[in-house]
Amino acid sequence: MRRPTKEEEDNAMAKPATPATTKTAAPRPKAPAKAGATKAAPARKPATVKAAKDHPIRDQLVATRDTIKSEATKKAASLKGEATTLANQASAKARDAATKGKGKAADAVGNLAKMLEDSAGTVDTKFGKQYGDYARSAAATVAGLASTLDKKDLDELAASTKDMVKKNPAIAVGAATVIGFVLARMLKGGSND
Repeated sequence: MRRPTKEEEDNAMAKPATPATTKTAAPRPKAPAKAGATKAAPARKPATVKAAKDHPIRDQLVATRDTIKSEATKKAASLKGEATTLANQASAKARDAATKGKGKAADAVGNLAKMLEDSAGTVDTKFGKQYGDYARSAAATVAGLASTLDKKDLDELAASTKDMVKKNPAIAVGAATVIGFVLARMLKGGSND
């Protein structure tokens, strides 16, 4: 009888012993589960301190997010301050321009009153004394307007203009038309020089 080699012995030992008769059984069907008999899966436990230490990237993301939030808040506050400063500067410049415009308007209305007064004599000779008196009355009214423009500040002028427009809207529209016509003539005459 021949003796098995070392390799054959190793192979024989590596193979599991198989039973001589193996019977393959069909899997048994499971019985239907009763209602309420199944258990819910247990809830996950909250992360522990150790679990948080195991996520350095998450910690970096949270720190970065907090840094971005704080920087954005600071930048928003800075921009809001700059916008307020710019608005205040614009308001101051607009007020200065309106004050200068008020002074120019008062001068223009004063010149108009003087022109009406000077032309009253001509109106007397060409159309009669009655029409000359109308021109003098208009000149006095316009001169009063010029002095009112000169004496009052912008807020008082705005309030009195609002009151006048509320009380007499038709007169306000007519006055605006006349003033626009006169200013257009004055500007047209000033540009031809």
